[in-house]
Amino acid sequence: MQGNTKKLYIAIAKIINQTRKDKGIKYTELCYENDIAMSTYDDIVNAKTKTSYLNIAKIIKGLGLNFKEFGELLDKELGEDFKFIDE
Repeated sequence: MQGNTKKLYIAIAKIINQTRKDKGIKYTELCYENDIAMSTYDDIVNAKTKTSYLNIAKIIKGLGLNFKEFGELLDKELGEDFKFIDE
């Protein structure tokens, strides 16, 4: 991963980590209750690899967010100037 793709995944990781901590949810609990492999979760929150939409969706729902809320957090984290293309 590089460029804006990496920035996107770092922003996703930051939102997931912060929301989980704010809500007092243990990552092992989140993984177990939402059928997410802990290694997959670790890769996502460390922005190590691209992941499937399904895994992100499971995490979002497991954190008690809806897609609109997550999108708003992502927009805020990325800022107005972010482009969804690598330059």
